[in-house]
Amino acid sequence: MEGVDAVVAVLQRGDQAEICKHLQSFNTQHAQTFGFPDLQQDKRKNLVSAILEVLNKDMQPSCHATCLSTIRILSRDKASLQFLAKPLCVSTLLKHAGMGGAEAVVELPEDEVMAEAEKCLCNIIFTSPTAQRLCSSNGCVEGVAGRLKCISDPHLSYDVKIFAVRLTFLLTALCIDIRQRLQVEYNVPALLLSAMEHTLGLENNSTLGTLEGVVLTDEQVDLLSEILKTMFNVTLTGQARQLDEEELERYKQMTAVCRYMLMCRASSETKQEELHSHTINLMTNLPKSCLSEVIVRQGERGVGKEYDGWNMDPIITILDFLERRIDQNKRLLETLTPVLTCLIAISRANPNIRKFLRASVLPPLRDVETLPQEGAKLRNKCVRLMTCVVTEVKETAAEFLFVLCKENVDRLVKYTGFGNAAGLLAHRGLLAGGPSAGQDNYSSGDEESDTEEYLVAKDKINPVTGRVDPHRPNPLEEMTDEQKETLFMQLASDFDKLTREGIVKPTMIGSDGRLHVVEGGVAEMMARAQTPPPSHSDNEEEEEND
Repeated sequence: MEGVDAVVAVLQRGDQAEICKHLQSFNTQHAQTFGFPDLQQDKRKNLVSAILEVLNKDMQPSCHATCLSTIRILSRDKASLQFLAKPLCVSTLLKHAGMGGAEAVVELPEDEVMAEAEKCLCNIIFTSPTAQRLCSSNGCVEGVAGRLKCISDPHLSYDVKIFAVRLTFLLTALCIDIRQRLQVEYNVPALLLSAMEHTLGLENNSTLGTLEGVVLTDEQVDLLSEILKTMFNVTLTGQARQLDEEELERYKQMTAVCRYMLMCRASSETKQEELHSHTINLMTNLPKSCLSEVIVRQGERGVGKEYDGWNMDPIITILDFLERRIDQNKRLLETLTPVLTCLIAISRANPNIRKFLRASVLPPLRDVETLPQEGAKLRNKCVRLMTCVVTEVKETAAEFLFVLCKENVDRLVKYTGFGNAAGLLAHRGLLAGGPSAGQDNYSSGDEESDTEEYLVAKDKINPVTGRVDPHRPNPLEEMTDEQKETLFMQLASDFDKLTREGIVKPTMIGSDGRLHVVEGGVAEMMARAQTPPPSHSDNEEEEEND
């Protein structure tokens, strides 16, 4: 690449004005460049070394900021990492980011310098496993924790704050050992919670449950999104371990802050969707015992949606979010699984939330002639997800509706049809019916309140399709007994051939409520079908005799 030798020569001479002039020209020319295939490795090495020499000299902040901008541009190219992911380079960047380690920093660099250094670190750490390993032992962890403590400092610029949090996100996402150290040694969840409250203007506010959401700026949403992503990483073990009293209170406060963010509005639908998405993701990590904090008593204000004395506005926000994501029909695994998981968790955590969700998603049946999966209501959309091609989405959607039905098989089949519910029932060994293992975890209240339309048509509903099927002429009515027998034998022969060739495998429901392959094919299936099951009365007599 032409001109690099000249830039290196200017850097080596050490004239600040010349350095700024040449590097600013280089930075402007390559502002949108993400690779330097024509730059030879020896020249690349010389350029990085010369810039690091300047960064380690006492020069004007503007000169250092320009040098760091050049490092940031070079760090986009993986070919530069072998020179950038070095102890000297990383420690130099940490020094200019004001994250020099455990030693107290007497005077922080200028904000522009710190922000550029943080951007460089983000690029290098994101791409280089070598740099990730270096950050475990070079004071980076201590520096990041120290910076998070200063998020509420009004003298720090927005760029310094957001890139410090982004750097923390990358470290906690890519380095398990650093994540654990930040959790245990530096109590980063508490620091991030404090940063969230500061960004929302909630410090020292003891009446969080009575507050209504506000309109947030784009900068607030972006910073909160970075904090929420990082908080998700450092709370991954929140459900798996025993929490002490202090941690439990922190998680409850975290849930209350999440409730508040669900009530906040952004300047655009895109930004609001982003904020709510990260909020819901975090809620999937919160302990079940804390999730009841997502709703508050309605009080005397009469504002918002009330259900049984509780304000359900946050739950409505989550349901609206779910419906929008279903309608978008994009990247279903990433977009739907978290919100469905969140709804399952809060439904199990609080009976009032579950009852409200059931009333909203599975209201009493009135239309008994339409298939459960057909229509534009949220119930129809959720039932359609039960047969989604993405396994995780299919299973999570089915579990959500199952929980709303208090894990009652008959109730689930009533609202979804046996055909749609078969996957979940087979997975849980409930194809033969009967109580599920989790059914006893729900209160005995909230019983069925069937509509008149449903009661009239109840006996006509096909349990497989979940509706009253339209009348169809019987194709066998016009056939003689001989024709029926011939057709039956032909079908049996075709099915037996498919079985022997391994194209299909006949199955039957076993005593465990799961499907089992019938090795003997059609003949064994017919024999089993003709064998009457042991009667319940016979079993009772045997028990009495015992």
